[in-house]
Amino acid sequence: MKKFMTKEGKRILAFLCAGLMVASLAGCGKNKTQTDSAQKEFYYVPTYKDFKADAEYFSAILQNGDKLLMVGNKWDQAVETSSNALFQYDFSTEELQERYLDLPENASVRQSFLNEEGNLIAVVDWYEGSQTTADSDEAVGLVDTEEAVLPDEPIDPGFTAESEAEYTYHTDLYVLSTEDGSVISTENFDVLDENSYIQYMLTDGEGLIYLITDQSIEVVSTQGEKKTSIDLGGNWVNSAFTAGGKIYVCMWGGEGFEIYPVDSTIKTIGSPIKSDSLNKNYGLNFYENDGTQVLVSDGTTVYSYDPAEDKSEALFDWLDADINSDDVQDIGKLSDGRYYVLTRAYSGDSSYDASYSLVLLTKTPASEVQQKEEITVGALYINQDLRKNIIDFNKSSNKYHITVKSYNTDDYTTGVTQFNNDIVSGTGPDIIDITNIDYNQYASMGVFEDLYPYMDKAGINRSDYLENVFKAYEIDGKLYAVIPQFVISTTMVKASKLSSPGWTLSEMLDFVEQNNVENIFDYGSRSMVFYYCIYNNMNEFMNWETGESSFDGEDFARVLEFAAKFPDDEDINYSTEGDGISAKIRGDKVLLMQTSFDSVQEYQMYNGLFGEKVNFIGYPDVDRKGNMITSTSGSVAINASSKHKDGAWAFVSTLLSDEYQEGLVAENSMSWGFPVKRSALEKQFAKDMEKEYTTDANGNQVEQMKTSWGYDDYEIDIYAATQEEIDAVRTIIESAEKASTSVNEELINIITEETGAFFKGQKSAKETADIIQNRVQIYMKEHS
Repeated sequence: MKKFMTKEGKRILAFLCAGLMVASLAGCGKNKTQTDSAQKEFYYVPTYKDFKADAEYFSAILQNGDKLLMVGNKWDQAVETSSNALFQYDFSTEELQERYLDLPENASVRQSFLNEEGNLIAVVDWYEGSQTTADSDEAVGLVDTEEAVLPDEPIDPGFTAESEAEYTYHTDLYVLSTEDGSVISTENFDVLDENSYIQYMLTDGEGLIYLITDQSIEVVSTQGEKKTSIDLGGNWVNSAFTAGGKIYVCMWGGEGFEIYPVDSTIKTIGSPIKSDSLNKNYGLNFYENDGTQVLVSDGTTVYSYDPAEDKSEALFDWLDADINSDDVQDIGKLSDGRYYVLTRAYSGDSSYDASYSLVLLTKTPASEVQQKEEITVGALYINQDLRKNIIDFNKSSNKYHITVKSYNTDDYTTGVTQFNNDIVSGTGPDIIDITNIDYNQYASMGVFEDLYPYMDKAGINRSDYLENVFKAYEIDGKLYAVIPQFVISTTMVKASKLSSPGWTLSEMLDFVEQNNVENIFDYGSRSMVFYYCIYNNMNEFMNWETGESSFDGEDFARVLEFAAKFPDDEDINYSTEGDGISAKIRGDKVLLMQTSFDSVQEYQMYNGLFGEKVNFIGYPDVDRKGNMITSTSGSVAINASSKHKDGAWAFVSTLLSDEYQEGLVAENSMSWGFPVKRSALEKQFAKDMEKEYTTDANGNQVEQMKTSWGYDDYEIDIYAATQEEIDAVRTIIESAEKASTSVNEELINIITEETGAFFKGQKSAKETADIIQNRVQIYMKEHS
């Protein structure tokens, strides 16, 4: 398996991890008393059905009345061949049947739908011919299944570049019986380029077929006759559906996600529906329903929607039904009013390590549902890990039930302002996701509950955990947040250039002044300099406990002079031509590289990329401890004004449990962060050190690589880590004592606004620093 990060992707990731902007903390809103969630009249109660389909994945999921049909791909490891099957689940009998599809060997079903007679219409790719054996390692057909992501066309493990010329490829349109899988008819269907990717295949009320690709919508007849081609203008179709016999596509437009009706008589996409009934900031997913309405999910809520009338009705929230919206594959309504949900949960490190589940949702009066104490979690955005944790907690708790209050609205600023007002006024949620807020500012205002007393009462031994991670979220000896998993945000430099374990801002500026400024960062900009020197280090310039700031000092003026040597973001040429990052670093054309690393394997990769020993020196810090803790799965705090603190702690404590922490250990060492519990971290290290073996031609056991990594122009095979590498990573982790938190947007705006005149030569660095100092002091007084 190969984990690969592009130059731009990793640079942006490191940049974001180093410090995210958040909107300003608004003044307190009207005083009001915190109240419990309003009692709902109905709930949709989930029932989990036995559903074990022997398939790698489903290429199509289709509802036919009270039956669910799924076209599945099956892989037979013994004979190394794939086949296609039709699975049918009958909701009335609760039986799952499997039928073989009579398709050619090595066939792949690209897309399919049901016609009015209930038969399966499928676009099928297949090939015929003989396969030769090439004299290369590739001939053995090593397929990287761990990195594969649900391909449209399964890869034949015997296929190699050397044998490609031996095959003849076909694309046909099949009509297949859903009763026995037999072929009713077949037509040649060479209407698309063989490299075209069919996202969706739909049919309208006139029987025409719409093939929605990554470039266009191809309208064809059931005989394969091409009627017209509709240009998408380079836009990516997020979702597509049929309602009332008409075709609609959902794409990103000028007002967010917009819904476009498709007219087969024109060759360009028309105007979007002027919709006010759906939240267009979310990635909307549509699921076909009977008649003129469809079901639509925005990731939080499921609605019924009539596109012709632009009317929507909220049905239920995913979290209330204990379903993770990230896992949803299909939704549908049955004749008795129940809704089915087909999910696919990934339980391991592989894309194929997943299982399908079938859930039935029954609308039930609240009086018939077990009542639990409601706990609220509030966030600007709930990430997928936190969402999963909430669902797992709700399923296991007989006493508490967590609901989510999301502040992610159409108007981002309005949502943030409401979030701030609720928290500061004491009316906020019981649990607060602090991932995207200015943690230090809120903590200094007494908004959060100290968690150490709760840990002590629960018998949680602090020494069993990485106490430096706790320290990163401490203020005045009190712990205000729990972080279950983290990455290390840092700066790397050749150890031959700098050997000290850390540096101050002054020492960092001394270093850059001794070198050519063009060689400091890759694609350096003024905003990058401010993030690197200031925003990641705001505690050195602002003390929320004392209300004092120090932007009028010598170091800040030096940062201004340093930033002036770089271009604005819009003036940077992100050309892919020329040397890659590894070549630049080895040739001393780039001296400092920012990143965040989440595993021992990534540490190994960076040492290879540099070509020599790397010093993870970190960001400038007054204590020379610039490696920073960055949460990967959502840091949470308890609202000091909550009326449900015991319930809030019941959830927060699960993130520190042995079960949860050990669940973060990656079986194949491909982790997405380090667990905070020492025992779990050591288990991860042990996994990293496990050697993997293969048998050579002579029957001897030889060590083989565990995986491979790539970054821009560099690739490396990763073998089992040495004890020296494990010790080095452990040292870096334990050296990190500060949290990488978000920076208030208004503070960033102050600096951005006032430095403009300096960069234009209209003010000196000293004058600019004095003005910023004055404005920040005023801001701190207003928001303390």
